[in-house]
Amino acid sequence: MTRTYSPLVNENVRSLLETLSDRSTGPDAYKEAMTCLGMSLGECILPKITSQQSSVYLACTVEDADFLAKGILERLEAQLKTIAFACFWNQRFSPFEVEDLKVAPILRKYQEPSCQTVNYLIVVKSIISGACVVRTNLTDLIQRIEPEKILIAAPVLYEGAEDRLKEQFEPEIHSKFQFFYFATDDKRTPDGEVVPGIGGVVYDRLGFQGQEEKNRYTPDIVRSRRSRFSASV
Repeated sequence: MTRTYSPLVNENVRSLLETLSDRSTGPDAYKEAMTCLGMSLGECILPKITSQQSSVYLACTVEDADFLAKGILERLEAQLKTIAFACFWNQRFSPFEVEDLKVAPILRKYQEPSCQTVNYLIVVKSIISGACVVRTNLTDLIQRIEPEKILIAAPVLYEGAEDRLKEQFEPEIHSKFQFFYFATDDKRTPDGEVVPGIGGVVYDRLGFQGQEEKNRYTPDIVRSRRSRFSASV
């Protein structure tokens, strides 16, 4: 088992990654570590955005919304004029019980309006392994918006995840990709868990009782942003 750290890592980020991989870490500390890692990813992304007036769209999954995505948003919103936001509820499974075949259909989504042409689309995920969730959500997004650049952010990648994701898209799309991550791992268990990864299944570590419960959850960030938009109409 080998973990490789990216040039974006500092000692604080390394400590936060160790908090995630430690299976004795409780849900509250795990949530805090994810939020802080989001802030660090936001700090790495900000210099790549050329103007405070740039149109930015950030998309995440439901389990990442109140923690990892929240941290990124806090950093970006401190510097950028406006950021549109989308949240996806995915059901990940293996059709016909074939472990190497993963799909992640969208059960529901919250998606804020934006200009059709977006300067930066940021896709956030706690860990990217087979990339089926990112692929599904990104495919849905690019049917509605035309991003000039696509920034894909995750604390941890499984080895080869970048190439696997690129293979799912035509060159005119994957040529826009830029990845932001802190660590790459090269080992998976027989049931597909990346080791040390993020210390298991993220929604279990966050305190949800499995995938079904996390898909019944409405993140606080969705509630607050939806209320804000409703009030402005």
